[in-house]
Amino acid sequence: MDNKNFTPAQKIAKESTISFVGMGYGQFVRYLFTALLARLVGVHYLGIYSLGNSITNIAGVLGTVGTDVGIMRYVSMRDLMKDKKSIKIDILSTLKMGLVFSIIVMLAQILFSKWLVESVFHESSLLRNVLIVYALSLPFTALMMIAVFATQGFQLLKYKVFVESILNPTILIVSMIFLYFAFSSELAIILPTLLTGIVGFIVANYFLKKVSDVNIFNILNASFSKEILTYSVPIMFTMVLGSLLHWMDVLMLGYFIDAETVGLYHPAARTAGLQQSILIVFAGIFAPMFSRYYAQNDIMGMNHIYKLVSRWVLTIIVPVLILIILFPTKIMLLFGADFTQSASVLIILTIGTSIFAVFGISSTALVVSGYQKINLVNTFSAVVLNICLNIILIPKYGISGAAWATLSSMTFIAMARLIETWIFMKVSPFNLKIFKPVLAGILTYGILQYIKPNLMVYHTIITLLLSTIIIFTIYGILLLLFKFDEDDKDFLRSISFLKNKVIKPTVRK
Repeated sequence: MDNKNFTPAQKIAKESTISFVGMGYGQFVRYLFTALLARLVGVHYLGIYSLGNSITNIAGVLGTVGTDVGIMRYVSMRDLMKDKKSIKIDILSTLKMGLVFSIIVMLAQILFSKWLVESVFHESSLLRNVLIVYALSLPFTALMMIAVFATQGFQLLKYKVFVESILNPTILIVSMIFLYFAFSSELAIILPTLLTGIVGFIVANYFLKKVSDVNIFNILNASFSKEILTYSVPIMFTMVLGSLLHWMDVLMLGYFIDAETVGLYHPAARTAGLQQSILIVFAGIFAPMFSRYYAQNDIMGMNHIYKLVSRWVLTIIVPVLILIILFPTKIMLLFGADFTQSASVLIILTIGTSIFAVFGISSTALVVSGYQKINLVNTFSAVVLNICLNIILIPKYGISGAAWATLSSMTFIAMARLIETWIFMKVSPFNLKIFKPVLAGILTYGILQYIKPNLMVYHTIITLLLSTIIIFTIYGILLLLFKFDEDDKDFLRSISFLKNKVIKPTVRK
């Protein structure tokens, strides 16, 4: 079928499937990394890793100054054949800005590492070593991110997906396992992040040179682009607030309690965060399509795609939510017996991330429609709320308090965005079709609740595998009984690897 003749449902299915494959592998490997690290090094060392990782991720956003997103926009706006020279100048300029700012942030993290360890987290020198080595990865990571975003500007997603979702997670887990068995637990949490940054930088810049003929060694002769920097800095502030919202519970648990508590919390947060990946997959293709409808003032088109994507995100999230709510202890056992005390935290966080994901497409709608400032205010308000709730709840309730603070702030920002999209654009995700996955989920939950005792007697992995198969089977059958509409059929027909085996004998009847 010609791309030009794709329906919105088919186009979303085609593009989201490509992203889902790459991101699915990356998420699986990173999840496996967390589970193995937890079992190999224990709760306390996992907490040290989590604190170092959270601080360095926030620093990484500051280090790129938003220029990774900026260069993608400026490259994509140019004529790729006629403007080769100006594109190379912009890329070299952005690489130089990323290098300079990331070095400044790297030095700041190194200089403040002692204060953070002794005065904020009251931890051992191991955390300081982690912060220093992780800081050394910042320039490599910044240049890597700018390079892969630049290749995306050439309308090539494969290089970015390969580096971010395939190469980096693979290097991370392989190096961690090797360092643990060949050397020590300490090196297993200290070096993988740096090694991943270095390898990712080398490969990303190889791809960049292949696509644009930009030589990384020429950046010293480049000058700063004021235009790109001016565009990028506001993006950085939004991204920093998003990072703070994501990592604040970890940081405040480290401040109010200790690294071991952070270690208990981290696997639950990592598991719950998988729900947000579903939103990210759909948001990438939703953004340009919704933007086009908005520019054409096509309210009907905006409403259609908004409802469509929201329903599909919900449809995929529901069975995962059922699995986690029914079997939280079994899931936490994957990380080791010590982590079962975080089972209730997993449920709270998963509910929060599910609400955030289902209604999260409204954030993309606001941004591409020119309401970036409103979205920035939303994120800032959620961060402030999250900080205040953490201050109140963590001293009293520990990791449960952090989880409730996260659930509350995620629900707040989701509802705010939902209301704003209706006020400013008159679009809503709600119609009768959205109740199909809800009803199918309720019935599936009831059936699994009844047979759950029979599944709990098996080994953890067998229980989870059987439960996953049963949940998705029952849920899928119920959706079939409720009947797919034409959009759903278009979506399924466009997933090529299911076309002949499942879709033709079912939805084309």
